[in-house]
Amino acid sequence: MNKQKLAGIVIAAFAIASIAFVTVITQTQSSTAQTAPKGNSVYLFAEGVNPKATFVFREATVTYDFQQFSQTSNLFATAGGGVSQRTAVPEFTLIRIVGDTPYLHEAVDQTYYYQGRSTSHEYPYKFFDIIVNFDQAGQSIRTYKYTDCSVTNYKIDTRTDGEEAWAGKTVFALFETYSFQCSGFLPQSPTYQILKSSGDKYSPYGRQ
Repeated sequence: MNKQKLAGIVIAAFAIASIAFVTVITQTQSSTAQTAPKGNSVYLFAEGVNPKATFVFREATVTYDFQQFSQTSNLFATAGGGVSQRTAVPEFTLIRIVGDTPYLHEAVDQTYYYQGRSTSHEYPYKFFDIIVNFDQAGQSIRTYKYTDCSVTNYKIDTRTDGEEAWAGKTVFALFETYSFQCSGFLPQSPTYQILKSSGDKYSPYGRQ
């Protein structure tokens, strides 16, 4: 076998190996993108407590994971004479990584489209109920039920861990912030209901 034929065989073998390598890399990247970890199982929460929200729309009932929850209204407003009254309108925000939440996105889009029109104008996602569960080890330990809710604000912003992201030491995270206003609010304690239904009497601070 002369040198010219040998060189041709080597080049052909190298080309085949290169194509195979590129194919493997492409398939690996595609597989990684398709199987990217999602949901609250990806993140570390103190004592494992994390928020989930169930949205009861006219079209469907869906549950999404959220990473942050914040109540923005005071539940214990005080009227004249020091009398406590529930006068505050329930308001809260939910924050999560931008994800596949089509029904919630539709609620935002319809609210934006129809804003400024007559308050009597109806559209499918104008009002809906929201059930926020705070789960620990797969069990809800606190539940907030909101009724007749509407979207009051929505934004997407980028967050980083200090300035390290600019040095390539961490990643950028795109967050969605949803703000809601509701007409009704009902707090519940699922664990207390379990104790009550089982006949156990809860005694705070060890008192009998």
